[in-house]
Amino acid sequence: MSALFDALRERVEVHARRAVETYTHEVSEYQSSPPGDDMYDFAVLIRRRTLDLSVAGRPLTDTDLTRIAEVGRRRAEVGLSVPSQEQVLGLHTAMMIREVHDLARPEHVTDLLRVVGWLGAQGVRARSAYLRGYPKGVGAARLLPTRLEILARALIADEPVAPFVADLRVAARYRVAVLTTPNRTARRTQAEVVTALAADRIPATWLAPDEAVIVCPGEALAWVRRAVTLIGRPCGVGAAEGPVGGLAPALTWAREASRVAPPESSPERLPEIADLFVEMAVAGAPAVDGWLRTYARALAAGPDLVTTLRAYYAHDMNRVTAAAALHIHPRTLDYRLRRVRDVSGVDPGSTLGVRLLSATVARTLTVRHYAD
Repeated sequence: MSALFDALRERVEVHARRAVETYTHEVSEYQSSPPGDDMYDFAVLIRRRTLDLSVAGRPLTDTDLTRIAEVGRRRAEVGLSVPSQEQVLGLHTAMMIREVHDLARPEHVTDLLRVVGWLGAQGVRARSAYLRGYPKGVGAARLLPTRLEILARALIADEPVAPFVADLRVAARYRVAVLTTPNRTARRTQAEVVTALAADRIPATWLAPDEAVIVCPGEALAWVRRAVTLIGRPCGVGAAEGPVGGLAPALTWAREASRVAPPESSPERLPEIADLFVEMAVAGAPAVDGWLRTYARALAAGPDLVTTLRAYYAHDMNRVTAAAALHIHPRTLDYRLRRVRDVSGVDPGSTLGVRLLSATVARTLTVRHYAD
């Protein structure tokens, strides 16, 4: 055995303790619901097996994979969520690679490549085994929602989905919808959203307490509206479409759109980049955003001007339908639009007005106290 493998073996226990400390510090659920006393033992075991098998050039055995799946099952039995387990798996991979890198020297290049190459191939198999074992510990009522949640996370990460599919159908393309909530959503509500959509076999997950993702093989509006209703608060919504194996970019665009989209309690459509690219650009340019605030302050001077403009632009500047949506007479709408022109110096029906005032309205509705 080379000096690199010797050094790694000598520090197995140290690295295992550090891993347990990291999981406990980084993963909030591990602080409130510790997964058990076997964390350290498993951290030691997986490191020793990595060294034994990588130095011999052998893959994980069926017994190894069964043992890993059993750990996944036990983590589910104590109530740890799918997001927390995904986070732990990511931390584990990063730490294993860092441990090797920190001890490697230039003369260890051959063995460095050997162990890193082994981790690359066998790490995928180990992760799949863990996530296949996890649903077996959630109970019958949560089995389908859990499988669909794991599938959703694999799809949006462009990871292989075959290990998680079995009897679940996978489409060629999906629409990714991201819902951004104004603050943290309780774990119970998160579970309700995932379970409700699972009843129709729609994959969904939460990437953060304030960010839900729905992955639909077709039109997603009905499922988004259902999720917003369950959340019980207006949400910023963004959507993008892509093929399986190319959904990570769609997630990025949908997420950016959701962060600038005005929160809605009952979305009428799913905004995409074409609808919000101006707001996305403005949000990323502080100087421009600050300049736009001057128009927001001007609109704040008149009652209901922001609400009026939102309806006006949402209905393609059709006075009759916009007035009906606002439950006012068209002449009242005309008065308000004149008021907008007076306080802002911009005609809301002009090309400039559409570009400038629609962005102002969106930012005002998205960012609290934008007009302050």
